[in-house]
Amino acid sequence: MRDEQTDILYGINPITEAVKASKRKCFRIVVEDGKINSRLKALMTLVRSKNILVKSIPKGEFKKQYRPYIHQGIIGYFSTKKTLELHELIANALEKSADPILVISDGIQDPHNLGAIIRSAAAMGIQGMILPKHRGAPLNETVAKCSSGAIEKLPITCVPNLSNAMEELKESGFWIVGIDPEGTTSCYDFKFEMPVALLIGNEGKGIRPLLKKNCDFTLSIPMASSMNSLNASAAGAVVFYEALRQKLNKKNRVSKKPTRK
Repeated sequence: MRDEQTDILYGINPITEAVKASKRKCFRIVVEDGKINSRLKALMTLVRSKNILVKSIPKGEFKKQYRPYIHQGIIGYFSTKKTLELHELIANALEKSADPILVISDGIQDPHNLGAIIRSAAAMGIQGMILPKHRGAPLNETVAKCSSGAIEKLPITCVPNLSNAMEELKESGFWIVGIDPEGTTSCYDFKFEMPVALLIGNEGKGIRPLLKKNCDFTLSIPMASSMNSLNASAAGAVVFYEALRQKLNKKNRVSKKPTRK
């Protein structure tokens, strides 16, 4: 049984990260009877250490009941992910870094894309993500699966109006930087030396004109062929990594002190 306040998570990584994070209540875990491997055994040890209810059901019944999911033999029923208010996300980001990076999604529709963006953002040290409440993929089980559990690690807020959110970000010291095939600056020439909110557009139409107009900068990704763009999740990953590379290089330069011969 499931209600609108419950999320079904499936697969080893999403469930592992949700249990480890302890930010959601886990109502129960359902496992396929006889399914045994080292990763699943490690997860079940973790689950039992948290005193979570576990139900085992026969293979045939499990596969019939959870046919739509790529489940790896395990399903978890959790409370829905809690999101932050925008001012909380901003404050947390500025507390963690002098030059934090946030991501704004301008209506990403495909939950696979959104999950991939969340996974890349968490891996590359992005401090949080801003989603529209009504124009885009919801934070559902597909997003959780495609993020490989990173949805539990990345702070997220959902806002009713992206234009207003961008103004609040600017007032808090962030620069709005759009990722766009026709961007005026190469992402490799841009210096990530200030608080930045990276704006990623919709898969089909890109960044909406009004939002693009309100960007302080637009970044392009140089291409080696006649293809003039990447999909939203790939483009995001490229720019996230460039920002991380610059920050790591800066950190290494600071840490290397000159020595006398």
